[in-house]
Amino acid sequence: MKAKDAQISFEQFQKEFRAKEYKQIYLLYGEEQFLCKFHFGRLLNAFGGEIGDMNTNVFEGKNASIGQIIDQAETLPFLAEKRIIVLRDTGLVKAGSDELAEYLEEPCESTVFIFWEQEVTENCKLFNTIKKKGSVVCIQKQSRAYLKQNIAVRLKREGKMISDPTAEYLLDKTGADMANLQSELDKLITYCLDKNEITGEDVDAICSQTTEDRIFEMIDRILEGNQKEAMKLYYDLLALKVPPVKMLVLLEKRYLQLIQVKNLREQGEVAATIAQKMKGLYSWQIQTMIRHVGKMSMAELQKGLALCADIDEGFKSGRIDEAIGVEMAILNLIDRTTA
Repeated sequence: MKAKDAQISFEQFQKEFRAKEYKQIYLLYGEEQFLCKFHFGRLLNAFGGEIGDMNTNVFEGKNASIGQIIDQAETLPFLAEKRIIVLRDTGLVKAGSDELAEYLEEPCESTVFIFWEQEVTENCKLFNTIKKKGSVVCIQKQSRAYLKQNIAVRLKREGKMISDPTAEYLLDKTGADMANLQSELDKLITYCLDKNEITGEDVDAICSQTTEDRIFEMIDRILEGNQKEAMKLYYDLLALKVPPVKMLVLLEKRYLQLIQVKNLREQGEVAATIAQKMKGLYSWQIQTMIRHVGKMSMAELQKGLALCADIDEGFKSGRIDEAIGVEMAILNLIDRTTA
């Protein structure tokens, strides 16, 4: 089953929620756990539930008992319209519980089920039953446009403004993780308490880059052949206790992506189409990679990938020290870029 066919869209879920078209069973999952948590809270509130009250039963973790879940689901609510069964990171939708799936075919009418999971198996009986009887909502990382809108709305509530370029710059710093973005916004709002507009200087003063952003910045300097800046960023990462193996993994990942971009460009694809085909990347990241591959041959990219794979094998065999190995990779890749 394809993921896009397995659940209603996030937008459709929001539309139904605003219209109060509630279902008896919900499954929230996906990469963007910040939004899963937010909408879990909204669902709980919509059904009149509250963690800790007598009509809300929470089952959390891998040891959740199917028998206990069903027993509680069959218990009528006390002085309320609904009993709410919360299943949080139980792993049941990943393992696939046929027993619970069979119960959910005809559950107690006064009971609502809210599953909030990290991972699921989309072709298991339980997943398909929830899909048939309720709503399955996969919430993935949001688009850059959505994140910028979220920034603007949040700041407007606080009586502040931010320009589009500054919002872009903020996202460059924070990455797409919404929990991290909200944390950085909290700090910015406090820092700019007496200001109406948030500037790039404010972002520089308050917001720190994610580790992955720092690594990809180093990789960009490598691809540009800028040895001085690449090595400075590398030593900064080591000082921050970032494992060299993580840097190598992302370096290898970037070379794989560059090869994909090169292939698509050679097939005549434009940036917008490439961005659609390479999920999880923003258009500005695609543009940066297009710029890099325009200066490199496919053979150079494949040799770079092979070098990363060879050093990775050296790590695993104990033949190469991790810190020395990544430094070797950086210097070798820069030599090839500037040759």
